[in-house]
Amino acid sequence: MDAYYPLPAMAPDLPVWSHAAPAPAPAVLLPEPQTLPSFFMHPPPPPPLPAGRGRLLPWPIAHRPPPEFFFEMDYRRTHSLIQFLTDEGAIPTPEEEETRELVIRELKKIVTDWAKGVASEERVPPRRVTATVLTYGSYTLGAHGPESDIDALCVGPCIANLPHHFFVVLRQILKCRPEVSGLQTVENAKVPLMRFRFSGISVDLTYAQLPVLDAVQAINTSSPQYLRRLDSRSWKSLSGVRVNEQIVQLVPNQEKFQILLRCIKLWARRRGLHCHLLGSFAGIHLAILAAYVCQRFPNATANGLFTMFFGIFAHWPWHIPVDLHGQPTNCRHSDGCLMPIVMPCTPPELCASNMTEGTFRKIREELMRGYVLTKDLGSHDFEWAWIFEPFPYSTTYGQFLRIALCAPTSEELHDWIGWVKSRFPYLILKLENIGIECDPNSSQEVDHTVIKPNTVYHWGLIPLSDVYLDPSSLKEDFMKYIINDVYGKVKCTDSELTISIVDASELPKSMSNDSFYSQQHLHEYGVGYQAAADCWSAFG
Repeated sequence: MDAYYPLPAMAPDLPVWSHAAPAPAPAVLLPEPQTLPSFFMHPPPPPPLPAGRGRLLPWPIAHRPPPEFFFEMDYRRTHSLIQFLTDEGAIPTPEEEETRELVIRELKKIVTDWAKGVASEERVPPRRVTATVLTYGSYTLGAHGPESDIDALCVGPCIANLPHHFFVVLRQILKCRPEVSGLQTVENAKVPLMRFRFSGISVDLTYAQLPVLDAVQAINTSSPQYLRRLDSRSWKSLSGVRVNEQIVQLVPNQEKFQILLRCIKLWARRRGLHCHLLGSFAGIHLAILAAYVCQRFPNATANGLFTMFFGIFAHWPWHIPVDLHGQPTNCRHSDGCLMPIVMPCTPPELCASNMTEGTFRKIREELMRGYVLTKDLGSHDFEWAWIFEPFPYSTTYGQFLRIALCAPTSEELHDWIGWVKSRFPYLILKLENIGIECDPNSSQEVDHTVIKPNTVYHWGLIPLSDVYLDPSSLKEDFMKYIINDVYGKVKCTDSELTISIVDASELPKSMSNDSFYSQQHLHEYGVGYQAAADCWSAFG
């Protein structure tokens, strides 16, 4: 087997990302921590500019820029990147942070009272029964934005089961709270959850049932004997908390990690790569990738870390999993896992993924786009807005799959949306099986010509060959999958779903965002980003 070089050797003063020729070896060599070129390390304050100079001037081609030039460019890019995050609202205000803390405190009180009520119902002394709420995800990692949801885990006692006490009793308690709106349940998912807004903050609440009455004491001790007795769903629900703890321990610098993860999350959201149910990244994927870069380059600046994120993963050989422990992993590597990322927990597990060939292709192209735009540290006309530019759906694709959902009331619509979205990975795979890849846009539109509450999605269609797509047949097949159990039949009793094909000219005006940089400027680098038959642009 060939040896693997995740990054080639770099010149001491200039970044070079072309691959060195692989050398034969008896086994795959896992990545070793590497040293960045000196100008990517956190530099001292930039040297004063010569008198009369207010900006950096281009260096003559015949002369090699001195190291001070790159120090200052890295310094300026780092500060402009952090300013860009602030200007774009990617960093919450103190008032927004206080609101989130209040939401978590209230949820803990609600869950505590709920557990006491379950104890009374089951005729168990309430003083012996406890429950609590733990947080994980971007909020706990300190990389959340104003629009980020709170990933929360309700840890309950052995007498409180998932179907009745969580999805019926606790749901009713939440529904009666004036701060709660848009409550929907996703009961048949791999990790069942309730999704709602509490005081305007989106919350995803999962459940883990511990085999004890005093759940708070058990979860605080993290006793292996309790963890071994968990059912599979509770184990999966707890995995988010366990992985969060490991990431925090493995990252050498929390502040740099948080800045990098905020950058990656904003980039993924703007470029349409942030929805797990639509075949793209889940939050845990992005957190592990960010942690990997921070591990490899602990002394890099924010600009250096973000640049290396694209440099590493635009060229990553995806038959090798990304692993924060840097050791050969014995976790099962499914042949269907296109982007294997190992969760840093024991035993090692691969992150769940809904990625398909089509969505994987877009992710790789977006990583390469980011690499092309950031690799030249000496570029004078660089702007961070290019990296974070919204993906130009309306000018990239000629036709779209229009998926419209409607229900009699807003509350029923929220529930219907949650159920249908959990089934979207099936629809994406169904399209690929008939020879049509798609680029699902996660943004939701409203059709104001329809009286009932409704939501509309538009997915860019990429036919790989001459193929006929019958929307009626596609809808019929998808509806069979949606109502394949009693729960699904109840959901769609009064709700509706329609599927049709529309041209780009029929898209809502809110989706018309012509993109200069992703079309015109990238051609200067020789990167084709237009729809083409030989390209992909011709599933948490």
